[in-house]
Amino acid sequence: MNPNLRWAIAAALLLFLGVQLFLRPQQAPPAQGGSSLVIKDQTIRAEDGRVVYRGDIDLAPALARIERGERDPHRNDGSVHRNREGRLPRQADRDYYREYVVRTPGLRSVGPQRLVIGKNGETYYTPDHYQSFVRVR
Repeated sequence: MNPNLRWAIAAALLLFLGVQLFLRPQQAPPAQGGSSLVIKDQTIRAEDGRVVYRGDIDLAPALARIERGERDPHRNDGSVHRNREGRLPRQADRDYYREYVVRTPGLRSVGPQRLVIGKNGETYYTPDHYQSFVRVR
């Protein structure tokens, strides 16, 4: 095989793999021993911008509550999330996603953290009230 062709194929393959890795959604680390689903090193800010929490967030308690059918007292817990920001994959069904509260340690108010779950089980975490998402399942 021509050496130039070999280099061109190798470069194309590396480019393809790099694009695939870049486009893959950011995923949380796998749960340790099935008892936790931890998002590492989060900085949670209040509406006024001040930092109210720094550290790891374990989503397992919120996910377990949701799976048991228990509601958080916040009025929007379990309500339809319309994806108005367009940061999640678009769906023809306007009621496809539901949002759930994730309480922020040390805050009395509900805070900015949410889980958004699609009808097919895909689960996204937002630490900043829908400004960014991490796919966790």
